[in-house]
Parts: sequence; C-alpha cells; structure tokens
Amino acid sequence: MANPQLPNLPAEIMSKIIELIGEESALYLGAFMRAGIRGYELVQEPSILKRCNVTHMVNESPCQIGNSGNFRNFFLKCVNVGNIDAVYYEGLHRSTTLGVEEGINVLERNVPTHVLSTLAVGIFYVCLGKEMEAITVFQQLAANGVDLKSEAIFEIGDELETRLLSFHAPFLNTYCRTLKFPQADFLAHSNTVNDEDLCKNCCLHWFFLKISHRL
Repeated sequence: MANPQLPNLPAEIMSKIIELIGEESALYLGAFMRAGIRGYELVQEPSILKRCNVTHMVNESPCQIGNSGNFRNFFLKCVNVGNIDAVYYEGLHRSTTLGVEEGINVLERNVPTHVLSTLAVGIFYVCLGKEMEAITVFQQLAANGVDLKSEAIFEIGDELETRLLSFHAPFLNTYCRTLKFPQADFLAHSNTVNDEDLCKNCCLHWFFLKISHRL
C-alpha cells in the first residue's frame, strides 16, 4: 500500500494541523512522517516536538524509548528541544539504567516549574546524601505551593514510583550507604512538632526510603 500524501496546503497551515494532532498524542504523528519528506520535516520542527504529547507513547511501550527502542530517536529529539514530559520521562529512565546522577542531569531542566521532576531531583539528592542540594530543591517545591506534608505529595509520589517501575527500576538499593534525610525544619524530626506533623514527617521519610530501595 502506498504511503499517504499530505494535502497541498501552505506549510504554516500544515504545521498547525500537525501541532494540534501531536498535542493529542505523538503516536499520531507517524502517519505524517511516512507521508514523504515534507511531512517528515514538518514533524521535526522544534515547536511541534516541544509540544507533542509523548505520554501515550511512554504508557503504551515504555521500553520503546530505551536505547534500542523504535521511538528512541524521535523521543530524544523531544527531550533535546525541551519537551517537559519527555525530559521528565528521560530523567527517570536514565536514573534506572545509568544512576540518579544521570537522572538529575536531565531533570534539572524542568526544576522548579515541573513538580514531578522537582520532587524526583530532591529525592535523588537524598539518595546521594547531598543534603544541602536536597533542601534547596524541596524549598523550591514549597515556594511553588507544594505542601510536603500534604496528601497531595504522596499522590505525586505514587506517580513517580509507578513510572520508575515502568522503566524497570532495578530494586538494588544502590544508595543505602549514601542515603541521608535532610535535617531541615520542614523535613526533619523534631521534639517541637506536634504528633500529626511528626507522623507526616515519618511518612515522608518512609517514602524517600522506598524510592531509594527501588533504585
């Protein structure tokens, strides 16, 4: 069967159509890339790569964004132009395969505006025992209105853990010797906090420990 052909429309109109379709799912862009050089080049425009929705791609086949995956080249182009979700997924993917230092190097592009990336970087610094860096990142989260003792932070954490598992987290507890909980007033245990706050601090520490065990 012959590849589909693009309609003879001006480039700016076709780009807008492709951009809107890509925002639904990057998976839909394959048809345009198979429609010849023009379609391929339009899809490769940075404005389209930066806005396309890669989540369906990652959800459907997380292994395909890996080094030998069918989506790897396209996905990396999205990362390189600063696609926020692509940067987040790539950072987590690298943390499970190359270590959390590599994950941090990628994810820092999203800090502090992307909550999931910022939380991941903070936890990875905890894994590495880099207390001051972790405190700085968690302060940035708090400054963006994220309450580290709220139920919401644990819901966000569940998404982070689930995503790490989808990227085949190794479960090696690699960072057991370096893991260090930050000793900041808003994170650490203290005799001056009430029982409810102390319980939430314990839960937060337990969550950090659980993520560390996955890596």
